[in-house]
Amino acid sequence: MKIAVVGAPATGKTALARALASHLDTLQISDAPPPDALQTGRYDRVLLMGLDRPGITPAQQANDAALRAQLAATGVPFGVVYGRDERERLRAALRLIEPQDGPAPRWTGVCEKCADPECEFRLFTALKNSKAAGRPPA
Repeated sequence: MKIAVVGAPATGKTALARALASHLDTLQISDAPPPDALQTGRYDRVLLMGLDRPGITPAQQANDAALRAQLAATGVPFGVVYGRDERERLRAALRLIEPQDGPAPRWTGVCEKCADPECEFRLFTALKNSKAAGRPPA
């Protein structure tokens, strides 16, 4: 299977390509494919590095936007790889390369932007209960 790993500079694409190569030795991985190679279908999967790490620069954001526009304009399907560290990114990439059966595991943390009704219900119930008890929210 041929994999292309693309992304803005300094987003970890080379480190991910190395980790994938050491994890699955049957893969042919490129972290610097020529732009025309993505359009010709030479790759079975295209992975785009997400901009979820701290310290992302405006130049990286512009490069990422240009890559996404190029992929979309040429109709190249791609998956975005996110993760707080190299291990999480490797797991995310492997899920994109070899999808698992069944639904993805649900996130169980608390945040204001997840838009999961069950999560919101738990969050606001906990807030309401802590205020009623006179405690600050946890």
